Amino acid sequence: MPHMTLDIQAKRDAQIFLENLQKSDAGEIDKLIDSYRFGNEPAWHRFTKGAYNHPITWWIGLLQIQMQLGIWGHTRKSQAQIAANQLSQTLNLATDNANKDILYRVLVYNLKYRKADILGRLAGGAFTNYASTGGKIGNRSLPKNVSRTVSLSNFLLASYGASIKAVATGQNKIEHVIQSILTGHPSGPTPYPSTLDHKLSEEEIGIYNKVEDSLIEINALTAISSTPTPIAEFCLRPENINIKGLCK
Repeated sequence: MPHMTLDIQAKRDAQIFLENLQKSDAGEIDKLIDSYRFGNEPAWHRFTKGAYNHPITWWIGLLQIQMQLGIWGHTRKSQAQIAANQLSQTLNLATDNANKDILYRVLVYNLKYRKADILGRLAGGAFTNYASTGGKIGNRSLPKNVSRTVSLSNFLLASYGASIKAVATGQNKIEHVIQSILTGHPSGPTPYPSTLDHKLSEEEIGIYNKVEDSLIEINALTAISSTPTPIAEFCLRPENINIKGLCK
């Protein structure tokens, strides 16, 4: 049994979600996964009924990681890996300088119009592997070579789900991913307005840094798999050992 720091409510929420999925047939789960593309939030309400009202992207991140680990079978693992690979390509194609400029523009735009939403998404405590590897159900079905020591934050889990949502809807540019992380929705203005006259406050710099760090951590999550790179092995690599929220 892994060391767990999830609070009682979060463990209960994840367990409700997993048990609701287990009671459903394969077609219903397929419809749930397809809802990524269509923004069909009511499709999730059936499975999260009775659980705390986490953002939909939190649940998407949870299911995506479970599928990458093979908990829901080989077909869905392959499906999840396609989305993870698309996201990784988006993050890897953007240069550091381009990322910083785009992040700045997207952040300033959303601070102007949606600051309360951003602050709400940034809130959240520790989230461990208990839910991401399937809770009680996952402990029965998780491949033996998968580490059970991954630790995530609620913000990172929701951000990963938001990023997957962006690429699943065909919005594959880095600005779409950042917009989705900040607001839960990948669509934004094209292009984003100029930000030359805006100077970030200390609070806003903190938000900027948190989102910038999350892009690195999200890219690391795309590599999670039961094979060929278990989490434990991934985290032993020198370049990954200090990745916050995953290996540290």
